[in-house]
Amino acid sequence: MLAHLDWQPVILIKVVRLPFSDLGGLSLKCAYLAHDSGRILCADWTLDAAERAEPLVFATGWTFTSMPLLPFLLQGDGAKRVPAGTWVLPYKDSLYTLYSSASAVLARLFHQIDQRPTDPNTITTLIRLTESI
Repeated sequence: MLAHLDWQPVILIKVVRLPFSDLGGLSLKCAYLAHDSGRILCADWTLDAAERAEPLVFATGWTFTSMPLLPFLLQGDGAKRVPAGTWVLPYKDSLYTLYSSASAVLARLFHQIDQRPTDPNTITTLIRLTESI
């Protein structure tokens, strides 16, 4: 049983990069993280505190002497269950909603570019986007 650990609600966010391109989208997930004997453990967002036990909890592959202060970026080499380049943010409903909405908008924009690259609406959207950044 791992219920005694200090489980922190977090947002895991990673910019997904595809081969031969810069950006493929956002990977976004809510989870609980805890520090245990140098390891960072991860539990699914849907698990209640009493359910956060083996085998439902997994080691992320990341080791720290103590739990890093949020937010932090996972950096380093090696195979990990939570990949390098993932930002670990403190969970807030408003922050999750913002990133979730941004992810959906980016997916719609990529779909629009893929299906109708010369459509006037696509061009207008791209102009507005590039002017705002």
